[in-house]
Amino acid sequence: MRRSLIFFILFLVACLALKAQDPAYYKNQVSTNLLLPVLGSADIAYERILGGKFAIGLGAAVYGEPFEDFTIDDSYQGRFLRTKNEIMPFARIYFNGNQKKSHFLEVLGSFSRVDESGRLIRSVNEEGNGVYDIGVRSYTRGGLGMGYGYRFLLVDDKLVLEAQLGLRTNFDVNFIVLNAALVRTGIKIGYRF
Repeated sequence: MRRSLIFFILFLVACLALKAQDPAYYKNQVSTNLLLPVLGSADIAYERILGGKFAIGLGAAVYGEPFEDFTIDDSYQGRFLRTKNEIMPFARIYFNGNQKKSHFLEVLGSFSRVDESGRLIRSVNEEGNGVYDIGVRSYTRGGLGMGYGYRFLLVDDKLVLEAQLGLRTNFDVNFIVLNAALVRTGIKIGYRF
């Protein structure tokens, strides 16, 4: 019994020593796009490692007026669509593994708040009559997209530098808008823990 206990303790010490020699395995990452503040916008993304090559995450972005002037989502029949903010769940596959420098492919969803200008808007005046006027309608719409990029790991694999290009198509409840908009595109910096 005493020998078994000693062997068990030695086995635990050996396992802990081997664990200390293994390189760190990071499961979480927080990142932001360095190019969006130039356009008066901001984003943040959280990524969780699931296995050797897979990860899931959630990103959020708020677009400012310079970004809106730079990228009009769509224009048709005298109307203009502008994305104000969006939430983007995503899934990634890393070709070289998620603990190394690697190319990755990303599939993403998008839930965005959109302003549509130049639209007929119905309102009720003081007499209770319906009145139509040209104005701005705000609504939420969804979309799907894909992205491709490369991730560099620096400073003991804790600091992340990513270059990414992503495109998404938006959907509306009334119709499908088949327009490609750039999302999650740019140079990103992040931290792994």
